[in-house]
Amino acid sequence: MKKTIIAITIILIVATSILLISPKMTGKTINQEKFLFTKAICDENNYCKDYKIECENGMPSKITPTGFAIQKPKNWIDKRNNSKYYCD
Repeated sequence: MKKTIIAITIILIVATSILLISPKMTGKTINQEKFLFTKAICDENNYCKDYKIECENGMPSKITPTGFAIQKPKNWIDKRNNSKYYCD
């Protein structure tokens, strides 16, 4: 019983410390010039790979594969906006 109480006390102390020390999120931390999103990019065989695209000042600054992919049927038509410029 004492071990359980000690363990719970330690967990509460650590959790409280993390909450008090971590920086607070405010609207001031959001920068509209930098953002990231994921997008599936498909080839001519409808094999689509997922990428993390980081944008800065309207241009891709980094494109990283996430490791996820899907094979769509041959007759599948991608109806999404397939702009060459991912950060529009």
